[in-house]
Amino acid sequence: MDSLQFLVGREQELRDLIQSSQHRDSVRAACRGVDVSLYHPEDGERPAEGPLAVCVGCGGRLECLALALRAEDPETRHGWYGGLGPADRDRIAARLRLPNGATPLPDRALTAIRLGRDGWRVNDIAQALGCSSRTVQRYLRSVR
Repeated sequence: MDSLQFLVGREQELRDLIQSSQHRDSVRAACRGVDVSLYHPEDGERPAEGPLAVCVGCGGRLECLALALRAEDPETRHGWYGGLGPADRDRIAARLRLPNGATPLPDRALTAIRLGRDGWRVNDIAQALGCSSRTVQRYLRSVR
């Protein structure tokens, strides 16, 4: 479980981030502005090491992981967040004894979903909501 080594001693910090009612995109994210499809390959396979290596030294890594654990449905985990894939996040959720169901989507997610259904492009939704396109894509995936 070397990929989870960065969590040692930070479990409570991660729990606090998951339970936080305030959603924030990290301006510290090393992947900000990077094509999100690199972290969400269609075939579900592990991305190339380049994109995942960016996660290792990222200052927003724990926040990214918390966002995924807070918003995703455990039955349909997809993509890589904080450099960790679906199986890693399953292990973390079990270790932290997180509830099996995802928490309700925030209002901003519901707005993103509505705008997406109205034909808005991901980048336009992100700009209107003041968040990253990666966050918008996560919101849109949550209803698929």
